[in-house]
Amino acid sequence: MSAGRETRLSAWIERFAAHFEKEGFPLIGGRIMGYLLVCQPTERTAAELSQELEASSGSISTNLKFLVNAGLVTKRTRRGRQAAQYRINEKRWADLVQAKLDALVSVRELTESGMRLMSGDPERAVRLRAVDDLYAWLATELPAVWERRPSSAR
Repeated sequence: MSAGRETRLSAWIERFAAHFEKEGFPLIGGRIMGYLLVCQPTERTAAELSQELEASSGSISTNLKFLVNAGLVTKRTRRGRQAAQYRINEKRWADLVQAKLDALVSVRELTESGMRLMSGDPERAVRLRAVDDLYAWLATELPAVWERRPSSAR
């Protein structure tokens, strides 16, 4: 791969990691996920990830444990090979999105209960109603969108 493409790929991995950091993932964990999504061959050892991502072995190890426990990365050991190999578990991503959809539903449950509490005081419920309307719309529309996702994303 050309040096320019490698530089663009490194920048993309950083953007990927920064995005998932906003969602609560450790930055190094996001870098690992981004890298494992595009690396060739598809499996890497912790030492290889440390070298490729220029991160300490301890940080890589800690984040791999987190990602394996979350199901986003799989760990495989082979007889005769000392180091475990890690790869992205692309099938688990649908579960990640489903969890976000479930979180939206739980916000809707909160706004609905708040609306019941405010049923006798519509002036106090104005802001809550706006939020409830948004989540009611999402709760109605998103399940149908989710069901239409491509079979490769299931």
